[in-house]
Amino acid sequence: MDLVNLLYQYLNRFINSEELLARLKKIDLTKYSKYEVIKIKELIKDLEKIIKEIPNAKDEIEEERLKSLDRILNSLTEDVMASLDEEGKKFVEKQKASLENDKKKVNDGGKLYDAVVELMDNNEIVNKYYDKMDSKELLAFITQYISAPITPALTQSAFDDLVRVGIEEDKREALWRLAFNYTNKKKDFTKIVDYFILKRDAYYLEELVCAVAESLDMDYLINKVIETKDKDFIKEIISRGKDISYLFSEEKLEKIKDALLKEII
Repeated sequence: MDLVNLLYQYLNRFINSEELLARLKKIDLTKYSKYEVIKIKELIKDLEKIIKEIPNAKDEIEEERLKSLDRILNSLTEDVMASLDEEGKKFVEKQKASLENDKKKVNDGGKLYDAVVELMDNNEIVNKYYDKMDSKELLAFITQYISAPITPALTQSAFDDLVRVGIEEDKREALWRLAFNYTNKKKDFTKIVDYFILKRDAYYLEELVCAVAESLDMDYLINKVIETKDKDFIKEIISRGKDISYLFSEEKLEKIKDALLKEII
């Protein structure tokens, strides 16, 4: 999966072409057949040629990334820092340093990015190893990142198959990450909601709501919570809901509270 991972990292702009080239050159070729080794070496030469011949250029995605970083950094004013305690200041300073480093990172854009993606995406060895992944491997592959902008194209049926694997192996972290990766991509997350409620896992239910609230049927979720008639679970949902009141509206929290009072009475 080394080659597939490298394509995924480049496609999502986690690495640039220079980093991609360096990592390709470090791949353990003993894991591949003689034919595959030849093709990987050809891939490296083709990539070197692209880097040499096609200049890098900022595109809209890269410009927006930098603007977004500036917006965050500009929001961390002296007044904001003065309002924090020492622990808060240390945390924010650490985040500021991380954001500043992100600004220094040179991402590929324009024709260079397009050419490298086409090269990797059309490589027969890359495609061979992607096609060989079973559902368990694909779930692990996708959820290695909490959220990636560009994810493998999945039908609802294929998505549900990954959810099935996550449920069978009780991979709750992977399940909410899977949902986060496919939010706003017209996927139904009902089976994940049902599983977290079945397991009475208020923590991961909260994580799911925080990540993909706009893609959930919140009335369905709340009704399913109420239907459990599990006082402790419902109380925990109410408690956690207060912490994310921007997602659980007061109206929805009152609905859960009313249901809990009925159960107690």
